Amino acid sequence: MKICYVLPHFYPHVGGAEQAFLDLIEELVKKEDVEVRVITSASGGVKGNQKYKGIDIYYYDWKMLFGHPIVKKKDIKQHIEWADLVHAAVYSPVRSTCKLARKLKKPVIVTAHEVLGKRWFIVEKNKIKALIFYIYENYVIKAKCNYFHTPSCATKADLEKYNKKANIENIYWIVDENMPKVNVDKEKFKEYFNLRDKDKVFLNYGRPGKTKGVFVYLDAIEKTIKSLKPKEMRNIKFCFIMAKDPAPEREKFLKQVKEHKLSKYVIVKESVDRADLQNYVMCADYIVVPSITEGFGLTAIESCNMGKKLIHSSGGSLPEVTFGEVIQFENKNSDDLSDKLSKVIKKEIKFEKKERKDFSKENITRQVMNLYNKLLNNEEVVEKKKENKENKENKEKKRT
Repeated sequence: MKICYVLPHFYPHVGGAEQAFLDLIEELVKKEDVEVRVITSASGGVKGNQKYKGIDIYYYDWKMLFGHPIVKKKDIKQHIEWADLVHAAVYSPVRSTCKLARKLKKPVIVTAHEVLGKRWFIVEKNKIKALIFYIYENYVIKAKCNYFHTPSCATKADLEKYNKKANIENIYWIVDENMPKVNVDKEKFKEYFNLRDKDKVFLNYGRPGKTKGVFVYLDAIEKTIKSLKPKEMRNIKFCFIMAKDPAPEREKFLKQVKEHKLSKYVIVKESVDRADLQNYVMCADYIVVPSITEGFGLTAIESCNMGKKLIHSSGGSLPEVTFGEVIQFENKNSDDLSDKLSKVIKKEIKFEKKERKDFSKENITRQVMNLYNKLLNNEEVVEKKKENKENKENKEKKRT
């Protein structure tokens, strides 16, 4: 089986979607009967044909628009011709990939990490930009493909709202339950955030993107500080490991911390390498994920995987995929989050215990391979013909 992936970004570009595809493809290339090519942009700083962990990767220096590569058909055509099956991911590669795949009679799958729909007008304050993003997303998710793949039931439900005719297969991403053991270094953690021994830490980490809810969280922090006595807040710290990108959102966050005089309790640091990040997550008392939308929720799941107590929003997939000890607050509601934070600080609330779903590499890889084989064996076409025949017969019965 020859599989061609056309992705906007890939390793070494850092991001949840890139990591998810890397984890999956890394497992697929281990199979004797599978060959893989990844066609992607040079956004990670690499150009040309490279190999990584047995994966054949072609990096093209495509121009970027709003952080999305403008894919050239001439670059991807030869790879689609080579493949038995094509798998693309939103946003910008989808339309050109699907059109070429149909022309070359190759089955194609499109991964929709999340579908914001009208929520664009919530996460993007500029109404003109929000309208452009809304229209473009609609255009992309209505592309003609054999199947859409979604990484959560929440995303599947969102996609169905805007593309009622789509064939959708829901398959989660891989999250290895047996993560590498981390040597917990509490001293390094305290030094990085300038903490004292008695400090209780609420940690948030990742990109300060518009959908990540960091300003809802910051608003909740301010309300919590005002509602509690100084004595109750004495040893409380809200720590952030915040990526530099998107820079305007990060600067806005830092400015708000300064202007609202929250620096005594809010500590913002830059991104660290994977080993240090895992150490700091392990050292924190609580992890907070306030996302407004979430297609899968890798950050939240990884925290649960490490056995951390998690406070998360009801946004997107988070209620669906989280497990272990969790507290959920109403999405976008800083008052509700502040109430939950205050009760945690005063030890007036218990964490709910939830069972884990199966995100194992064996289970997820098997489901993906089943979908690929279904397409290659033309089972989808057979099912469609059967469905059309049944619909036709039902219509004739109604007429008589």
